[in-house]
Amino acid sequence: MDKGLKSWAEIVRLVYPDLTILRDKTQWLAGNFDTPSVFIETDLVSDKTHTPRADRIVEDVGLVFHFDKERVTEEDEGEPIPFDLEPLFTFLRQKRFCYASKRFGVALVMEPPRNRPEKDRIEVTCRYSYLLAVPKVPVPKINEFHIGYKGKELTP
Repeated sequence: MDKGLKSWAEIVRLVYPDLTILRDKTQWLAGNFDTPSVFIETDLVSDKTHTPRADRIVEDVGLVFHFDKERVTEEDEGEPIPFDLEPLFTFLRQKRFCYASKRFGVALVMEPPRNRPEKDRIEVTCRYSYLLAVPKVPVPKINEFHIGYKGKELTP
C-alpha cells in the first residue's frame, strides 16, 4: 500500500531534486536529520472495491518541510530560512491535481493541499485517491457441457 508514499516522494524529487526525503518516523521524531529536508507520511482513510479488478484507495498525506537555518557561527542556533513551496503548488496546479506515476503504475487524484506554517517548518496536508489493481483469479475453463430435459440427459 505504500505506492502512494513512493509516488509522493517521486513528486517531491521532481520539484526539489536536492532536498533530503525522510520516511522513517522514528528518525524524524528523534530529530536525526539534516535541514533542509522533508518528512513524508501517509495514512489510509479507506479501501473500497471500485470494480472487480480494482480497489479505490483513499489516503491522507503529510509533508513536513523543515527549514534550513542561517548561522553566523557554528555555535549559533540561527534563524530559519523560509522554504519556498510555490514550485510544489505550481507543479500540482499544472498537473490539475492529478499525477500519473509511470514508475509505480498509479495515478494520484488529489484535493487541493492545505498548509500550516510553524516556526521552523511548514506542514502540507492533502487527501488523495488512486486505483490499485487486483490480481485476476484464474478460473478453470468448462470444456464439457451436459444438457438435461425433464430429468434425462440429452446428447448433443
